[in-house]
Amino acid sequence: MKTSDVHINKNGTGYIIVTEPKKRKSQRTVVLPREIISDYRRKSFKNWIEKWRPKAENNQSGDHLYIQSNGKPFTKPYLGKLLRNYGKMVWSKYQPYDMRHWCAIARLISTKEKTGHYDVIPVKNWLGHDQIQTTMSYINYAEQYHEQAPYDWLNRVLKFHPKKVGGENTINHVKGVALRPIKPKNTLVSNGIPPREKYGLEEI
Repeated sequence: MKTSDVHINKNGTGYIIVTEPKKRKSQRTVVLPREIISDYRRKSFKNWIEKWRPKAENNQSGDHLYIQSNGKPFTKPYLGKLLRNYGKMVWSKYQPYDMRHWCAIARLISTKEKTGHYDVIPVKNWLGHDQIQTTMSYINYAEQYHEQAPYDWLNRVLKFHPKKVGGENTINHVKGVALRPIKPKNTLVSNGIPPREKYGLEEI
């Protein structure tokens, strides 16, 4: 991805353009929630582009969105190795493509929590599946996982990074209002315990 693939509006909404090599480099638009695209309290695209990426950017970076600490863009083999090394620390059988399967299940569970049923269409669009049957094939897994861990997994793993104002942690944008310090709660990701082990969930 390129930084030019990320589009952030002034009101905090936004979307990304995804280019898919497997589909003759066809492109699709994915609209993202604020916490992913622009929330200053999270590891959002906006924070990455404006705060963190510039610290490593150099003449080797080009317009690549994700770059290493030396400024060079990530290559597919290097990134795959990096993800495998970190993933296997949590689950010995982990492979990078597992994240796509987990994403499908987590998003189906999220629709279940919000609407009371598994809404396949938004998950299909998010993942870019050509056939809706591909997305529906994950419902059985989502049902099994949700029965054992009945909450919105996406909200659980997206961690807050409260902004400090006058020595107090706050998420209030009103100046001069002092709020009590907020201590971010551990998540299944932040405390290093995968759902599969913590709740006895079976692997896919």
